[in-house]
Amino acid sequence: MKEVFYNDYVFPSLPDNSFRNYRAMKISTKIVLIILLSFSRSSAQVPPDHTIIVVLENKSFDQIIGNSDAPYINSLISNPHGALFTNSFGLTHPSQPNYLMLFSGSQQGVTTNGFPPVLPLITANLGAALIENGLSFTGFAEGLPAVGSNIGASGAYSRKHNPWVNWQGTGPNSIPETFNRPFSDFPSDFNLLPTLAFVIPDDDHDMHDGTIAEGDAWLEANLGDYVQWCNDNNSLFILTFDEDDGSSSNGIGTIFTGADIKPGSYSQRITHYNVLRTLEDIYSLPYAGESADSSAITGVWLSAAANTYTFTGNGNWNDSKNWKNQIAPPKETYNGSHIIIDPAPGGQCIVNIPYTVSPGTTLKVVTGKKIVVTGNLVLH
Repeated sequence: MKEVFYNDYVFPSLPDNSFRNYRAMKISTKIVLIILLSFSRSSAQVPPDHTIIVVLENKSFDQIIGNSDAPYINSLISNPHGALFTNSFGLTHPSQPNYLMLFSGSQQGVTTNGFPPVLPLITANLGAALIENGLSFTGFAEGLPAVGSNIGASGAYSRKHNPWVNWQGTGPNSIPETFNRPFSDFPSDFNLLPTLAFVIPDDDHDMHDGTIAEGDAWLEANLGDYVQWCNDNNSLFILTFDEDDGSSSNGIGTIFTGADIKPGSYSQRITHYNVLRTLEDIYSLPYAGESADSSAITGVWLSAAANTYTFTGNGNWNDSKNWKNQIAPPKETYNGSHIIIDPAPGGQCIVNIPYTVSPGTTLKVVTGKKIVVTGNLVLH
């Protein structure tokens, strides 16, 4: 049986070569752990400092892409940092379940545009995961009458297009009401943006009630400066649609643009679940709902290369503040990457979540430093 050593502990390898929650025999010599793995896995990219997601309404791919009524949206495709997904799909009809799927990996039993029958929801979701992992989240909705409002409609504002409000409260996976904000609170200094934010235009500007031209003009007037800024500031802009115009195919337009985007058209099939999974992987978050069984979007990142992730703090693995530059290892790391465990003096790294070290990645514990496994640490 192979044994793996780190610090003053030895862990026997299981048949599947995985670490579990073991107490091991103490040995006398502290050594450096280097585990060199030989296989490759899909690439991981540098996390954007800021990500903005805009969701528009009820238009098919063909209604938007190439339409002269949407000149700004189409200009994003020719942007030197723009990626168009030509095989992108909504998941159902009507609108509200699609927003819930994008935000939480599940339609949460909701099949209509009305209030969900049981509120608040307490399931895993993207906003709560960001907050719980030391990052930040805000939902900006145009026309929301007040911070934290739970109203069904106000003018052209529609609650059904605001998924995070369904988790607003104090229960598990909750979203504090202060993170549910009117779009008028969107900062003009983009450095003040949260790690990730949704922007939801009202029904006059999301192409639900207004025209394609009106929605396109609103997008340029209100997010154009951010789109330009993010191309030079390690940030990301995602534009997608909740669903198409009601067809069975449900084909929609999805565009990524930002500093780390490799421009071009991409034919990989994606849905809201793939977009959610991609964001979870980017920010090393736990998977919500069906995103766990979905694949991340790959092949579009300029920085898809080996990276080094160094634990320099004291405490839990899944707290990004414990990692150098607040960049924790994503779910999957690129072949040739390194994970270095070098806690602060007197500190320790606690692997408190299941984590699989990707094939092709080196895991090293610096001599004299301590790593404690209370979750699962899986090595290939």
